[in-house]
Amino acid sequence: MFHIDDMRYGKSIRNVPMNSVILVVLMIVLFFAGPVQAASYDTSRMDQFPDFSQTDPALRLPGGGTHYCVPVATANALVWYAKERGYTDLLPVKGMSMTEKVSTVARQLGESRYMSTAPKGGTSHVKFMQGLSSYISDAGYSSKISYRGRWNMPKKYGRIDVGAPDIYSIQDKFSNGSAVFLSIGYYKEGDRPGELKRIGGHFVTVVGFGVDKNGNVDRDMVVLHDPGDRRSPDVKKRYLRLEQMRRNRFINRRGDESDASEHLKITEGMNLRRGVVGVIDAVVALDL
Repeated sequence: MFHIDDMRYGKSIRNVPMNSVILVVLMIVLFFAGPVQAASYDTSRMDQFPDFSQTDPALRLPGGGTHYCVPVATANALVWYAKERGYTDLLPVKGMSMTEKVSTVARQLGESRYMSTAPKGGTSHVKFMQGLSSYISDAGYSSKISYRGRWNMPKKYGRIDVGAPDIYSIQDKFSNGSAVFLSIGYYKEGDRPGELKRIGGHFVTVVGFGVDKNGNVDRDMVVLHDPGDRRSPDVKKRYLRLEQMRRNRFINRRGDESDASEHLKITEGMNLRRGVVGVIDAVVALDL
C-alpha cells in the first residue's frame, strides 16, 4: 500500500493502490509534456502503391484515358487495399496481373453506375464521392470517407468539411493508415493581383510525405503517384512542395469572389505553364 499526504487540503490519502498512483503520475507527465507530435515523415508506402499512367495503352481506357485521372488514381489505391490490406473482394476476379487489376477496376469505376467519367470531361467531385462509396459497398465492405475542400459535398458519402486543406491533415490521415487523394486545381492568374480563375483540375494519390527527392527530411513535401505522368523510367514519384497562400481570391465564372488565403499552393514539383498556379482544392481520405 502507498501513502500520500495531500498538503493542499490538510488531509491524508491512505490505502491508495500503487497502480492508481502510477496512473496519476503518468497523467501529470503527459499534461506538462504537451501534445504528441505527428511523425515528421512517412515513406512506408512509396514502394507498395501501384503507379499506373492513365494514358498507358495497356489499361485500354475509353478515349485513351486522357480524362481518367480520377478512376486510375482510385484504382491504384483500391488495388493497394486488396494487395496489402487483404480486401481482396475489391478486385472483380482473381489471378490477374497488376496491369489487368488496375485496368479492370479503373474501367468499372468510370462507368455510369459509379463515377460517370466523361471521355472528354473527366469526373466531378460529387461523382467521385458517389462512385467510391458505391463501389466499396458493392464489394461488401463498409468505408469511412472524409473530405475537406473548397466545395460542399452530399453528407451521405462521408464526413464533409468545407474549408482550406492543410498539410498537417494530409500527414495525419496518411500516418493513420488512410488512402489519401489530392484534388489539384489549375488556376490562371487574373487581371488584378491575387486573383485566381480555375481552368482545370487533376487527381493524384499520396504515397508519402516529409522527404524531398534526395531523401532529406522536409515537412513541406508530399510524395505522389501521379496518373498524369506518362510511363517512363525517369518518372516514378512526384515530390510536391506545398505552401499556404496569403491574400489571394478565387474568382468563379460569374465573377463572384471567395477567400483563397490559407489554401495550399504548389511551389515545386509540377511543370505548370507560365501564369498557372496549382492549388489543392480538396483532400479526400479513405478508411476501410
